[in-house]
Amino acid sequence: ASPAPALLEPTQVSESDNPRLHTMKMTILALLIALVSTTAFAQKPLPTKVKLSPVPVKAGVVTLAPANTRIDFVGTHEGPKPDPRLGGFATFKGKAEVTDNVITSIALDIDTASLWTEIPKLTAHLKNSDFFDVGEHPKATFRSTSIRPTKIAGNVDITGDFTLLGKTCEVKIPATVMVTSDGVTLLSKFTIDRKQFGMDYGQGKVKNDVALTVAIGRPSTRAAK
Repeated sequence: ASPAPALLEPTQVSESDNPRLHTMKMTILALLIALVSTTAFAQKPLPTKVKLSPVPVKAGVVTLAPANTRIDFVGTHEGPKPDPRLGGFATFKGKAEVTDNVITSIALDIDTASLWTEIPKLTAHLKNSDFFDVGEHPKATFRSTSIRPTKIAGNVDITGDFTLLGKTCEVKIPATVMVTSDGVTLLSKFTIDRKQFGMDYGQGKVKNDVALTVAIGRPSTRAAK
C-alpha cells in the first residue's frame, strides 16, 4: 500500500513577502478608523434654519422624547481661543400641551447622567461635582409658566422655571413654533448663565454663558445614540 500523503504544514507569509497582504491590512485599518471617527463625531450643531417634520398631537398632548426632540448645548472658553464644545442630553422625557392649535405649556425632565460631548474626558469632567454633579443632582427640569406670541408670526416667548443643581431660576426663551394638522415643530436657541445655578467652576477660563438649542421635530439625530 502506498504511504498516506503527508499533511501540508501551514506556510507563514510575511507582509514583506506579500505586498497584497500589507495593502489589505492597511485598507481594513483605514476603514476601522473612518468608522470610529464617524460614530464619535457625527453630531453637528443644528443650523439656524433647519427643516423639522411635525410630531403628532394625540389628545391635545405632544410626547417629547429623544426620538423626536433634541437638547444641545455649547460651552466656550474665555480668551482669544474660545474652543466651543458641543454637548447635549441623550435621555429625557416631557410633553407639550396644545389647545386650539396653540402650544399652551411645555414640561421636560432631563437625565443629567445622559450628558454627552464629543470628548470622553470632557464628558466625565462635566458629570462630576465641578459642573453638573450628576450623582447628587440626577435630574434637571423645565416647567413653562407662560407662552406668549410675539409680533412676528410663528414666534413665541416662553417663560418658565428651570431647575439645575437643585436651584430653580426663571428663564425666558424665544422660539419659533408651528402647529398644523400634522403636528408640532419648535426651534429655540438661547443662552443661560450657568453661574446663576451655582455652576461656577473655571471662572476666568470657562464662560458663564452657555448656548442651548431645543428642537422638537423629527428626525432627531440623537435618537440612535
